[in-house]
Amino acid sequence: MVRPSQALSPKKLPKFVNKEVIEQVIVKAKHDTGKHGKRNHLILLVLWRTGLRGAEVVNLRKKDIEADSLIVRGGKGGKDRMVPLDSELVNILGVYCDSMKAEKRIFDLSVRQLRNIVYKYKVDGYDIHPHTFRHSYAVYCLKNGMNLRTLQKILGHSGLNTTQIYLDLVGSDLKEEFSKVKW
Repeated sequence: MVRPSQALSPKKLPKFVNKEVIEQVIVKAKHDTGKHGKRNHLILLVLWRTGLRGAEVVNLRKKDIEADSLIVRGGKGGKDRMVPLDSELVNILGVYCDSMKAEKRIFDLSVRQLRNIVYKYKVDGYDIHPHTFRHSYAVYCLKNGMNLRTLQKILGHSGLNTTQIYLDLVGSDLKEEFSKVKW
């Protein structure tokens, strides 16, 4: 049974950051000259340009890279799906994985280690986690004209209602823009 106070309470919206903040995180990793700087940079690029969950990123294998997409095997709910890739990311992944065997995981690390990589490069003043990349990806795609059904398939949501929450984030952005109009 739903209590009246529950029915009226607003849904908690996912936390996201704008593209510029994500790019600052990625640039920090790009300039990391340490032992794992290139790997970390690529991990952040994959998180940003695919919208994958952290566990999906750490489970990627070389054989999952196709000409212009990634095959996510056994995602949440055990479902497989295809995620399109931009040509730059295809090239970077190809070079990075060139000498790997097909069955080898691309990034040999745990979800906790992935989380620590994101924290290492985060921008001051922003609470950024691996899933923040996913939420930011979804909002960015919608703001740039992707339809909700396509986004649902890319993110691997079983129902459209799960993906629709991102419309509320885009809608709040519209209100912010509308407030700039002087009447």
